Amino acid sequence: MEDKSLIQPVRTKLDETGEQSAPRIRPGEVVSEVPAGHTIIKAAGLELKNLLGTPYSGVNMEVKAGQVFAICGQKGSGKTSLLLTCAGRMLFTKGTLEIMGRRMPRGLRYVNKRARMAHFEGLNDINGNERVANAFSAEFQLYSRKPKKQDVLDYLEEWDLQDYAGMRISELDRKRFVILYVALAWVSHPAIVVVDDIESDLAKAQSERIMNLLLNLAHERNVTVLVGVLERDLAKMADGALYMGEE
Repeated sequence: MEDKSLIQPVRTKLDETGEQSAPRIRPGEVVSEVPAGHTIIKAAGLELKNLLGTPYSGVNMEVKAGQVFAICGQKGSGKTSLLLTCAGRMLFTKGTLEIMGRRMPRGLRYVNKRARMAHFEGLNDINGNERVANAFSAEFQLYSRKPKKQDVLDYLEEWDLQDYAGMRISELDRKRFVILYVALAWVSHPAIVVVDDIESDLAKAQSERIMNLLLNLAHERNVTVLVGVLERDLAKMADGALYMGEE
């Protein structure tokens, strides 16, 4: 039976090695109905053409459930458009795409309920003047009852954001800004999370720690994470990768 509780336990605090520890889950908890290791996203000859050109073409990829899959490419390579397509937020014009066993675009409604986006600039920005705690309270209300203040604070603590509850989102440093949006995406217990840009204004070590956090989340909760990156070294940390612009 699906767990209907408001707050899911997620452990991301720093352990004794200085790395962010893996999230804690309840015994028997299942986030995705697709078994770990089975294909959850499969694309063949995928292409998108629009008035501005062809963001991507000839995309062939297979993503397994419970893994982190990197889409690597420079700015303008089409990786953001491909991420949005895999989240069911952008249509394609050629090829085939199956997500969670549903042929797209016929299965858009089904996928939209199970895929969530972290931050995509210009698409799902939250007002920078919004307080961190209020942003989470609003997100919880979208998927459940209105949370108690302590519920929100407990959730923030699980993500090491408790000290920033009263801070404006615009005042967060870049690393915590990225983690905040990942945590917001996690509120609805998604099967797929797409994350774009974990490198801008961050040192390499910080980007690597965020990638490790995503790996822990994916592996322990059987959630599939697609992440857009610029650097090949970061892409190699993922369980699989697609390199845009390469034959």
